Amino acid sequence: MSADDFKAKGNAAFSAKNFSEAVECFSQGIQLDGSNHVLFSNRSASYAGLKQFDKALEDADKCISLKPNWGKGYGRKGAALHGMGDLDSAVEAYKKGLEVEPGLPMLTNGLKDVEAEMAASGDSFGINNLLNRPDLLEFVAKSPTLSPFLVQPDFPELLQELKNDKAALGKHLNDQRVQLLLQELLRESNPNIFKKAEEDEIRRRKEKEAAEEAKAKKEEEEAKRKLAEEAARKAAMTEEDFKDDPKGLSDLFKDKGNAAYKAKNFDEAISLYTKAYEANSENITVLTNRAAVKFEQKAYDDCIADCKKAIEEGRACRADWKIIARAFERMGNAYVKQDKLDDALAAYNDSLVENRTPAVEKKLRETEKALKEQTAKAYLNPEKAAEEKEKGNALVKEGKWIQAKEAYDEAIRRNPKDHTIFSNRALCFMKLMEWPAAKADCDKALEIEPTFVRALERRGNCFIMLKEQTKALADFRKGLEIDPSNQGLLSGIQRVESTMFSGQRDPDAVANAMKDPEIQQILQDPVISNVLRDLQNNPAAAQDALKDPVIADRIQKLAAAASSPSANTAVPDLAVEAVAMQWCVEAGNSMSRAMCT
Repeated sequence: MSADDFKAKGNAAFSAKNFSEAVECFSQGIQLDGSNHVLFSNRSASYAGLKQFDKALEDADKCISLKPNWGKGYGRKGAALHGMGDLDSAVEAYKKGLEVEPGLPMLTNGLKDVEAEMAASGDSFGINNLLNRPDLLEFVAKSPTLSPFLVQPDFPELLQELKNDKAALGKHLNDQRVQLLLQELLRESNPNIFKKAEEDEIRRRKEKEAAEEAKAKKEEEEAKRKLAEEAARKAAMTEEDFKDDPKGLSDLFKDKGNAAYKAKNFDEAISLYTKAYEANSENITVLTNRAAVKFEQKAYDDCIADCKKAIEEGRACRADWKIIARAFERMGNAYVKQDKLDDALAAYNDSLVENRTPAVEKKLRETEKALKEQTAKAYLNPEKAAEEKEKGNALVKEGKWIQAKEAYDEAIRRNPKDHTIFSNRALCFMKLMEWPAAKADCDKALEIEPTFVRALERRGNCFIMLKEQTKALADFRKGLEIDPSNQGLLSGIQRVESTMFSGQRDPDAVANAMKDPEIQQILQDPVISNVLRDLQNNPAAAQDALKDPVIADRIQKLAAAASSPSANTAVPDLAVEAVAMQWCVEAGNSMSRAMCT
């Protein structure tokens, strides 16, 4: 056996904690190779495992003499001295090793263990004073490293024991929580203690990252070089090189076809892919590649034919399922171009059965959406929509609201751009007392035709039932701007103002009004607050202010909302009534005057 064989055997024994056997193996290896520093290092560790620290120290010194720039040798020496109880010499050995190999975990951890033991025995770092600090618990709670331990029931008791009993530190020194506590206390009291080791560790990590990056770059360049060489080699090959190798010949034609495809020489690519398939009919990839070329040429039927052939023959020769999936995908792409969306969906689903990929899943979703839109578009028929609308109108006259709504549903499906149908269905919802649905239909009608007065009237009535008086008033006013003599709109304003001047306050209406952004903005306007105070204290000044049409409009909206600002609170009912009355005087609205008189 060689020295390396004895080393491997010794390592195995050491891992199994058979230290005597390890010593024997390493010794036999040393007899064969007395200049191998690793053998002395490993035997030193084995002697330390047997508590024979004097022999461990001897081997460690030998290791250092053979390899002075190897940090691990100093780690062995530090461990041996630590075991012998010579803590100062152990610290010196570890520190010397860190000068040789900064940041080596074996050295930094060994040094921490020795310093912790020194702290427990001689308190060279003032650990007992640090543990006796009055804010120890607060210090632990603020530390991200230590605070999680506070949820453990025994940890607060352990802290108290360490504070009260100096000898307790030695007893709990093997507790990882105590080690971390000492480390954090020392870090705070002596911040420079760990600074150099941390700087060395950061430097070592950066050097390692730089080396790894350089290695990766070199490997990437090497891979590119090999690919270029391989491409050049293949480019130089001819059919004569593959007389007895049909598979190789097929791959040659395929590679040349790929190059032609990338260069957009589509006819040449098809010719080469065809030759590749003729050379090896089990090379199914060339069929899917040829299909891709035909897709680019917009020869979609030929593309689909090649895909079907690839699927059929690929399954016969047990081709890779990813190739089969690709054939289904490309067939689906061709069907989409032909607007055969049902066939495209089937192809994409078959592709996903073979190999589920995000790209095909996305295409499936897009095709499903397009098919849905296509189906809806095909269903459009304004003439049939008009027939269903008339049918609904007849049912409305008979008071059959549910059946009328169903007819309008069908009319909307046939012609969703006719605003009058939405307005008519809104009427059905209103008769069925489904106010939110009625309002939504009015919204849709006004989205299509913003000047449609009937929809404004109906939505205003919906707002009244939903107790949103300000919005109702706004719709009625907007409608009157378009059709000033519309009796339905005038009647709507009368309903709102009758509520406004009734002296009664509907809590739900007030709550809904307070949610209105416009009302909130008015409530925060200091000018409006002053006008309301003047109505109570200085009516003449308030009357002058109400001559401003903007102020009058805002006051009316507050009155309709049954709420006004006064020192950030609602104005008393008397003030609200005064506002409403004063506005009636100034507004000149005939309906309002009738209500006031």
